[in-house]
Parts: sequence; structure tokens; C-alpha cells
Amino acid sequence: MRAELFEIIEPFRADESILFAVVYSVDGTVLASYIKTREWIPTLEWAEKQVEVVARQVLEENLKSVEFRFGKEGILIKPISRSMLLVVGISGATSLYKVRIDAESLRYD
Repeated sequence: MRAELFEIIEPFRADESILFAVVYSVDGTVLASYIKTREWIPTLEWAEKQVEVVARQVLEENLKSVEFRFGKEGILIKPISRSMLLVVGISGATSLYKVRIDAESLRYD
């Protein structure tokens, strides 16, 4: 199972414009993670706080994804199953639309 989790974030890890990619369980536990540099830790910590709220909405099936923009950077929080969420931080050099499509292709139950 652990190898499968790292396979989820591998395509994002290879993209230079991805700042971080993390798979969380709906209870907020980190299952697999990649962070480009320590500089993005505060942003990732902020995103972690959003996971609890988003997870609740996902379980109720009210949300397909949540996107945040901070200047040029962005964060996508997307359910990839009923029990896991993917959080991806992107730089201004990439398209949030492209990351959304890439994340959608990972959905499985």
C-alpha cells in the first residue's frame, strides 16, 4: 500500500513547478508526501488545517475539489478516494487547470 501511495505523488514530484504534493487520510494523517524546499512548509501547514474542513465536505459528497490562490502560487485539495485527499501546491509557472486534470486521473475507490 505504501508504494501505491508514493506512486500517486510521483508524477507531481517530477514536475519542477510543483511545490509540494501530499496524500492525507480523511482524519488528517499524512500518508505520503513530497516537498520541494523547506520554504513551503508554512504554506503546507496552512493547507493541512484546511484538510479537516474539506475532508468533512468530501465525506458528505458536497465538494469535488477546493482551490486556493496566493498571488502566483496555488493549492489544490482533491479527494482521490472516499478516505484520501491529495493536496498539491503549484508555482505560478504551471496551470492549475493542468494539475486539476492530472489529479482527476488519480481518482480511485
